This record gives sequence, C-alpha cells and structure tokens, in this order.
Amino acid sequence: MIGIRDAALADADAMARIQVAGWTKAYASFIPDRIPASYSVDVRRSEWQKRLAESVRDVVTLVAVDGAAIVGIAGGGPPLREEAIVEGDINAYTAQVYGLYVAPDRFRQGIGRLLLGSLAQRLADFGHGNLVLWAFERNPYRGFYDRLGGRQEARAQWQLGDALIEEMAYGWPEIDTLIRACSEEAKTE
Repeated sequence: MIGIRDAALADADAMARIQVAGWTKAYASFIPDRIPASYSVDVRRSEWQKRLAESVRDVVTLVAVDGAAIVGIAGGGPPLREEAIVEGDINAYTAQVYGLYVAPDRFRQGIGRLLLGSLAQRLADFGHGNLVLWAFERNPYRGFYDRLGGRQEARAQWQLGDALIEEMAYGWPEIDTLIRACSEEAKTE
C-alpha cells in the first residue's frame, strides 16, 4: 500500500536519488549533457536538504512511501513564473506543481497519480482554485497530464548552448477537476 506524507529532512538522499533517476530516464535523450551533470545525487541532495530545512509558506513537498522506501516525490506552491513564455498565458493560475518524480522501476503503478492528487488537494486546502505545471515538450511521459484532463495553456522556450528546450504548460482551471481525475474512483472508471 502506497502512503503519502510530508517530506522530512531525513528524506533528502532518497528524494535526490529518485529525482536523478527520473530525470535521466525521461530527459537524458534530449537535454544537453551539461545539464544532467547538475542533476547528480550530491547536488540534488544538497538542494533538498536546503529546501526541506526552510519552511516556506504555502509550499508543499510530499513523498510517496511503500513501507519504509520512498518511491516518489512531488512539490508545489505559488507560481514561480520563471519560464520565458512564447505563446499563451498562465497568469490566472495561482498554484504550480514544481516537480513530480516517481522511481523509474515504479512507473505506471499509480504513484504519480496519487502524488499529484494529494498535492492538488493540499494546494486546494491553501485556497488555490486552479493549478498549472510545466512539462518538457519532448517528455515521453507527458501524456499522463493529458489523460488527467490538463489543458495546454502556454509554451515556453529557453536556450541552452546550441539546444532549444521547449516546455508546455498544462493547466487545470478548476483544481477539483484534477483532484477527481487522480482519485481512486476515477482510476477504476
């Protein structure tokens, strides 16, 4: 049985390992080599330790656990507004998913859906009525967001050396729609 709980400082190492493994599995084929270097376990562990040691208002970081093992992570809060948008608009969105990673050996087991639904519920509890997230356009797993009813709201680009990286914003104008789509009842429909 998978459980969801708030991340703790002691989870930083496991969270870093999941993030690096997920990043490598999903993005290594199209992200320049110099970026994955910043996704080393040591760098990510340090980042998670820093983030988890700080308490930031309205920011949620969750882990999915199977027994004592952490098998997924998700985080979100107020929009970061870091993307260079080239098409569309997400200014009406008040909450953003910062990241969603599942251990690659646990893909397609409902963990991502459970994490995303739990994160959306927590953000709704903070008063957010909608939610947006950014996904790399070439992410082979982004169909997950389509299946959960995400609307493609905007596109962004950033230049990294000679590589042009494109992202898509998926939005849920009604956060309850996402919460329902992630529920156990929706999974069996």
